[in-house]
Amino acid sequence: MTDEFSRFHPLVNLIFYAAVLGITMFQMQAVLIVISLICGGIYHFFLKKSHGLKYMGVLTAVFVLSACINPLFSHRGGTLLFYLFTGNPVTFESIVYGIAAAAILCAVLLWFSTFNVIVTEDKLLAGIGRVFPHTAMLITMIFRFVPKFTKQGKAVIFAEKALNMQSESTKNKLWSRIKMQADIFSITTTWALENSVDTADSMKARGYGSGKRTSYNNYKIEARDIIVIIWILIITFFVCTGIITGRAATYYYPYISMNNDYIVYITYASLCMTPVIINVWEDLRWRRLRSKI
Repeated sequence: MTDEFSRFHPLVNLIFYAAVLGITMFQMQAVLIVISLICGGIYHFFLKKSHGLKYMGVLTAVFVLSACINPLFSHRGGTLLFYLFTGNPVTFESIVYGIAAAAILCAVLLWFSTFNVIVTEDKLLAGIGRVFPHTAMLITMIFRFVPKFTKQGKAVIFAEKALNMQSESTKNKLWSRIKMQADIFSITTTWALENSVDTADSMKARGYGSGKRTSYNNYKIEARDIIVIIWILIITFFVCTGIITGRAATYYYPYISMNNDYIVYITYASLCMTPVIINVWEDLRWRRLRSKI
């Protein structure tokens, strides 16, 4: 579907994701984590519709696995629930902390799934190309390499099937299957190394690095971009102030306690829902304009 937020200047997209991901990753306030997780899920389904269900299944498995890790290794907390077969105690606080950490991981993965849709390679290059030209080039080449590597791997697998290298007896032998997969990985890695050498030679032949690097993009900052940037920066400053001053905080050890600031919660929810709000606003605006025709 057409996403209006993706039509904004790349700087707007990058600032938004830097703010949301930064707040999500570097704080442990329970309500803010839940807000980020829910809003990330909403925007994920807004962009991908029913195609995002498979990804949510993967996230559910990641959430359960991550939430179970902390109680196994951390035994802090004052509320003892039971003992493991190893004799180590399991506390209520360690379980809650593990759930919070798992929720942060899933929220970050959700936001990055939308990031991959909104911030394309050319947007990333346009956003940071002039300030960090070499970094932008490196990131762009990495983004280009991953799908090419995957495509080449699939091509090698199809070629092996076409050559009947995967016999029926091979399918039933675990060691033979492992060896075959190792061969496929070796062939694909060799291709990647050869391709990187070709790319380096091509860039050198075209004079890369011989002078000051220039960049081109046709993105122009408009008035609406400036308004949204100011909106994001003000809200981010307000939320960060609330977190730093402890007005919105969760303490997990030795016992769970929370400082709640509902204004911070509402403000952060507004920040996370900014892309959806923009899309809804533009849809209503478009309907209103069509009704006047």
